[in-house]
Amino acid sequence: MLLLPLMLSSDVPAEAEAVWARMAQVQRLQADFTQVRYSRLLSRPFSSTGELRFERPGKLAWEVREPSASTFVMDGTMVGMWYPDLGVREEIDLSGSPEAASLVQGMMIWLGGDIDTVSEQYDMSWTPPQATLTPKDPTMKAVVDHLDLTLSGDPLLVTSVVIHEPDGDRVEITLENLRVDPELPPDAFLLPER
Repeated sequence: MLLLPLMLSSDVPAEAEAVWARMAQVQRLQADFTQVRYSRLLSRPFSSTGELRFERPGKLAWEVREPSASTFVMDGTMVGMWYPDLGVREEIDLSGSPEAASLVQGMMIWLGGDIDTVSEQYDMSWTPPQATLTPKDPTMKAVVDHLDLTLSGDPLLVTSVVIHEPDGDRVEITLENLRVDPELPPDAFLLPER
């Protein structure tokens, strides 16, 4: 069966709109991830594993467990980073820097399922079960050339994303053990104390 890509513009194809609408109904998401960075500056790919937590609106925790621990959290415009092995813990309020806030939030747009925001900020080609998002904003385009998403499961959710950078480097993220709308602890989006 030949699947032809559908281009999102002001009129979103019904199938793509339905998939994104189902994704938007997910309030919380928890998953294990494997992230592999491919770079011309590295002699071999760099791999890390950990856990991702997401909650509407705008909460994200990206906790790397191996090879060395680190935590990144986002709650609206508040961003925090913790590197326990280095003793570094930092929190930044991006509300004074709309461009930085937009960049951070835009990098995680594939989790939210917000078709209006996706079609506003990205050009998208849709060949089920894959989508390619290409940033419209030059600031984002300077960091991300495009994203390749693979969706699977019921409801359809992003299970892998490849972030292609303008210089040819890329990051491949695979999500496994996805838990939809799990109960999360109250501190799920807080940085650990020192």
